[in-house]
Amino acid sequence: MAFVGFRKDDLTWFGEPKTWRGAGGMMRSFCEHCGSQIGYSDDRLPDEVYLALGFMDEPERYPPKSHAFVARQLPFLHMTDDLRRFDGVSVERPQS
Repeated sequence: MAFVGFRKDDLTWFGEPKTWRGAGGMMRSFCEHCGSQIGYSDDRLPDEVYLALGFMDEPERYPPKSHAFVARQLPFLHMTDDLRRFDGVSVERPQS
């Protein structure tokens, strides 16, 4: 799944998404009408929000810059670009 990071102050919501608290300090958001995932925030990155690329009207405006969690990549998925790859997260999080 692809996510795009934004500064919280740069986003404007037209209504509040529904949320639930996930493991590890993650707050997940979703559409209350269809259940689609909107994104997440991480308590360790308080000024940031990550939105699901599939949630956006113009996803082509946000080409990938890296690949995260490649250690868990499905065996049939082959990405042939030269982007930086991370076995886990691609954004450093302070230790809590």
